[in-house]
Amino acid sequence: MRSGFFALAITGTAYLAACSPPVGVAHQVEAELRQLDVQLNQAVATRDAAKIGAFYDDGAILMPTAEPARRGRDAIVEEWTHVLAIPGFENETKLEGMRVASSGDLAYTYGSYRSNMMGEDGKMTVEPGKWITIWAKDKTGSWKIVMDTYNTDIKPPDHK
Repeated sequence: MRSGFFALAITGTAYLAACSPPVGVAHQVEAELRQLDVQLNQAVATRDAAKIGAFYDDGAILMPTAEPARRGRDAIVEEWTHVLAIPGFENETKLEGMRVASSGDLAYTYGSYRSNMMGEDGKMTVEPGKWITIWAKDKTGSWKIVMDTYNTDIKPPDHK
């Protein structure tokens, strides 16, 4: 059993080494993505849908909770405009981790969020959830979001 575990550990380590960029590149990309995450959250806090949209690639896809996917920057800006117009909307996110592809031009970030907003019943509600964002470098070398999704941690109603 131990020899099997040892072989698995070596294989797993080799896989991670093969899939990870050189350490200096990984650190640079991580720093860039952390900064972009801060800037994106500032755009959300200031309710600037156009500025939020600038983080997305022209062909990006956003998959919001309980709604159809939004395809393309214009549709994503439309969705963010809708979200930012929800009465009392405030959002806090926490970047919890990321992974950079060996090429150094593709990565994903993930974390959690907590949104406050007015519910349909007219009462303030808090929605905790999680998100994952896939980033890719565009033709100019800038990082853009190519796929983005988030969903709530609130349990759906029982279906008996």
